[in-house]
Amino acid sequence: MEIHDNLRVNMARPKKFSWSKFIAIVVAFLVVIGAALAFYAYLALRPMAKAESNVQAVVRQKTKLQNLHDMTVDYRDGSTYAVLGTEAGKQKVAIIHGKDKNVKVFDYGDGITPKQLKARLESDEYQAKKIYSANLSEYQNTLVWEISYKDEGGSLNYLTMDYKTGTVYRAVNGI
Repeated sequence: MEIHDNLRVNMARPKKFSWSKFIAIVVAFLVVIGAALAFYAYLALRPMAKAESNVQAVVRQKTKLQNLHDMTVDYRDGSTYAVLGTEAGKQKVAIIHGKDKNVKVFDYGDGITPKQLKARLESDEYQAKKIYSANLSEYQNTLVWEISYKDEGGSLNYLTMDYKTGTVYRAVNGI
């Protein structure tokens, strides 16, 4: 401070840059952004988690399946849920259409595996460049794969393929 004519005058001094305050502010900002993103992800995934919980409860209630896992959802003809499980030591799949809560159980494990399905779609027959989904479903009381993929020409295609034999029931090509 300087004294001029018996008055104290505060001289403006340049303030020092505080790295610790800067780092604290950046960290606090990143924590808030991270928490917001985590909350958004929670809200976005909550409906699917609730649906999975409801489907598993219905399957446990109406069947004798145990060790439920690998739920898939197909939206081709409304919502169709498929859940894998075991019954008496055998792999089974339970299919539920929408909200009607009727459960159909099929044998699983003696048909086309996901790995075989992918190889077949990438072969010269279908020329799949990108497979968007391959979900288990039910069509005319038969267990099927509902598949959507993009071929090498860039067209979107849909297939309904028999799980055991690979016979194509429905095909929509070139969308």
